[in-house]
Amino acid sequence: MMDKLKLAVFELTDCGGCALNILFLYEKLFDLLEFYEITEFHMATSLSEGSHYDVALVTGTVSSQRDLALLKEARNHSDYLIALGTCATHGSVQASVEGSIREKLKRVYGDEGNPMRALDSKPVVEYVAVDFALPGCPYDKNEVYQVLIDIAKGIEPVKKDYPVCVECKLNEYECVLVKKGLPCLGPITYGGCNAACIRSGLGCIGCRGPLPGEVNPASEYEILKDLGYDDDYIIRKFKTFARWEP
Repeated sequence: MMDKLKLAVFELTDCGGCALNILFLYEKLFDLLEFYEITEFHMATSLSEGSHYDVALVTGTVSSQRDLALLKEARNHSDYLIALGTCATHGSVQASVEGSIREKLKRVYGDEGNPMRALDSKPVVEYVAVDFALPGCPYDKNEVYQVLIDIAKGIEPVKKDYPVCVECKLNEYECVLVKKGLPCLGPITYGGCNAACIRSGLGCIGCRGPLPGEVNPASEYEILKDLGYDDDYIIRKFKTFARWEP
């Protein structure tokens, strides 16, 4: 029988939802255990016995020196590192906070006001090379299941490289941006959620992060302006899940 792969889950600063989402795989989690041995996962086991991991999942942003040390440990001891969730891939809400965290702490607590050694929140991908990035706030749990199954079978997981609009059209949903005038970031946001917000009659909030490449945020901006949304609203909407200052 083939040896099981060693799987680790590392949690940096975040709400905990992305790690918890793995447990919400329910019976599919047991399918994964046919291929993997969990050797590090704070929410699932008190064991912490790995010095080498075949696959490591990292959630959250790097927001402290502790996060940075943990991330480097994960990278240095894993063969395949996955940035999981929009905090890890794009910084998400906590990285959208404007201004330096050190200056904010200094204003409140003085020169010695950074005992937790806080850093400006940044996504994992800004510090280390990752082998796969799976965005979402939270991500679709079936996506991480398929990624882990693919890796276990020696198949390179497929990266989604199209906007939410593609899934909207495949599902034949009415365009909420054009037909209803709702603010929808589907044209410039990574697909993979199966257009969940549009299915509910809402506009895409961009929680999977901006899609690079040939998308046109300038055109999205002009459309929203024509619909009557002001600059402040549009900019805040664009920044919600992706902004950070280098």
